[in-house]
Formats: sequence, structure tokens, C-alpha cells
Amino acid sequence: MIRQELARTALRASIEMRRTAKIPLEDPICVYDFAEGLGIDVRFVGGASFAGMFAKGMDAVFVPSERPAGRRAFTCAHELAHWRFNHGERVETLDFDRDDRDIPEEILANLFAGYLLMPTRALKALSDERGIKLRSLTALDAYRLSCQFGVGYTTLLKHLRWSERLIDHAHMEELQRTTPKDIRLKLLDRDTPGHLVVADAQWRKVAIDLEVGDHALLPHGVVLNGISARCVSESQHGIVIQAICPGISQAVGSGDWASMVRVSRKQYVGRGTFRHLEDDDNETTLDN
Repeated sequence: MIRQELARTALRASIEMRRTAKIPLEDPICVYDFAEGLGIDVRFVGGASFAGMFAKGMDAVFVPSERPAGRRAFTCAHELAHWRFNHGERVETLDFDRDDRDIPEEILANLFAGYLLMPTRALKALSDERGIKLRSLTALDAYRLSCQFGVGYTTLLKHLRWSERLIDHAHMEELQRTTPKDIRLKLLDRDTPGHLVVADAQWRKVAIDLEVGDHALLPHGVVLNGISARCVSESQHGIVIQAICPGISQAVGSGDWASMVRVSRKQYVGRGTFRHLEDDDNETTLDN
């Protein structure tokens, strides 16, 4: 009963925060842009043991730069919960992937993060646009959705299972047997270093965010404008691009499909608002 009440509280707060930011519940978000739109400073911090921080007096959240992209986004949303519920300043030094910790404030923050990043209406809208039936979700479909929501593959599956109750436990475990590495191999016929974002023809509302060295799989026929990313190959599944240096490029496809491709330094440290600024001397490139 305590968890159910925490879930209701988290859900209501996530909806209210989106309404304050004037972001529809059907839309995915970039959580860093979302936070900054609310006047909250996002800062990326190095350190292998650092797992996130909320600084109450500064209206700032601190995100670990050395963690995977999906984990960073979830951490930011988790720390936003501490800000929203006025929990007070805290430093996360432990992994809070587990939602069974006996700390109500942490459980609440995890639930809030899931609802903020993956609202029920957005899950339905984005899956309907792709012709995906969530109760018969495939691993590839789950990966595509996790990319659109900016979260980790496993994070999406746990949210669908425990918060939304849209897949059963056996289905979740079956999907978890397929790893993101397996999916990268299937899509690219080879494994790649860094993160792979799958931005299909239904991708909308958010930019394609990469770090130097990351890859993205885009629809056939896409043309890149800019120097921060380059096309490296083409497969039956689409065009593969790689992030080369910090900056912002544009991917333009057929019809009215287009997306910004924003590239930051690998394990960027600094204020979030500056993460895509080009280097004056182009020193941060893939070749370096």
C-alpha cells in the first residue's frame, strides 16, 4: 500500500510538472532541456563512484558523466524529483537501479522519473505510430522506444512491467535475455563502441543526442548537413552515422522528416546548456 501511494503521488507530480513546462503527455522529452526550461541548472560531473546529486540552495542537479546515456537521463529525472518534493540536498553514491530499497524518498524519486520520462499517453502514442502492440513487444521494438524516450533498454522494460503493468514478468524476462549488444549486432552486422540510437521515420519532438564516437541509425535517404556527424555506412535497416565532434548538425529525410543531431564531448563535464558547443580549435574529434 505504501508503494501504491508513492506511485500515485509520483504520477500526479510528473503530470503537473509537464503541465508547468507546457509539454504534452504524448511527447518524449530531453530531460536536460526540460529541467533547464524550469530554471534548474543541469551540470555534468566526472567520478566513477558519483551517482547524482540535487543541490537545493542552487536549484541545480548534478549528473554523472561517466554513466551510459540512458542512466544519465534517468538520474537527472530522479534528482528532479528531489527538487519537486523539496527533499533537501543529497548526494547519491549508490546505484539506485533497485526499486526495493527501504527509503520512501528514493522509491518516490525512481517512480517519478519513470512517469516523467515515459508517460502512459506517450507510450501509447509512440507505440501506435510504429504499429507496436506493447503486450507483444519485441526486443527491437523495445530498443527503438527506449531510444525515443532517452532511457536505457532495461529501464524501459522495468517501467512497462512494474509501473505500467503493460507486460507480464515472463515477457520482461524474455526480452531481457536479448541485450543491447545483440540488437546492435542485428542492426549493423557488427558491434560498435559507444551508444547506438535508432531514429526511425516516426522519430519526433526531440533531437538525436550523441557523444563523440556514438552511432545512430537513420531512415534511408537521409542527408546530413553539418560537420558534427558523418555517414559511415548503409545497411538494409537504414543509414549509419557516427558522431565526430561537438556541435549540431541536421538530418533531413524524405517528406517532412528532419531532426537535429546534437553531439557532445565523450563524458562531457560542465553545464548542460553548453554541452553541444563546438570546440574553437576542433580538438575534440573522433580522430583524437
